[in-house]
Amino acid sequence: MEPIFYGFLTGVAMSLMLGTVFFALIQNSIEYGVRSGMFIATGVILSDIILISLSFFHVELLPAGGSVEMWVRLFGGTFLIVYAVSSLRKKRKIEYRQFERSGVFFLLATGFMLNILNPGNFIGWLAVSTQLTQVAGYSLPQCLLFFTGALSAIFCTEMLIA
Repeated sequence: MEPIFYGFLTGVAMSLMLGTVFFALIQNSIEYGVRSGMFIATGVILSDIILISLSFFHVELLPAGGSVEMWVRLFGGTFLIVYAVSSLRKKRKIEYRQFERSGVFFLLATGFMLNILNPGNFIGWLAVSTQLTQVAGYSLPQCLLFFTGALSAIFCTEMLIA
């Protein structure tokens, strides 16, 4: 139960970062309704599944050992703090574009592409995967529970935003 809880907390934290997906959810929900936000959030979840898979199965390329744990914690913590502070300090100019198409595929692709093209997402999931496998020592079933909790929290939070 602990991995699901920690995964849920991680998912809430990751989904509350003010990025392009956050503003796309709000804009499309205003223009096209909550249903459009659901499709964007689904696209985000699909891209997160790919990013998690890539980061989780490539984390084994990092060497295990005593000094690695310290560097993983230092790099991961520093990255998350810098990323959060920069997203809060950055002044954003919101542009409202009118799209003629708002079909299901377009909205899914919008959420998918906005999320997967952000390099911070891959680095964030790589930091989380490294923390889980090399520092916390989670097994594969525990990691699956953690990521299920994280993805559930991301979807729920994004639906609340929409």
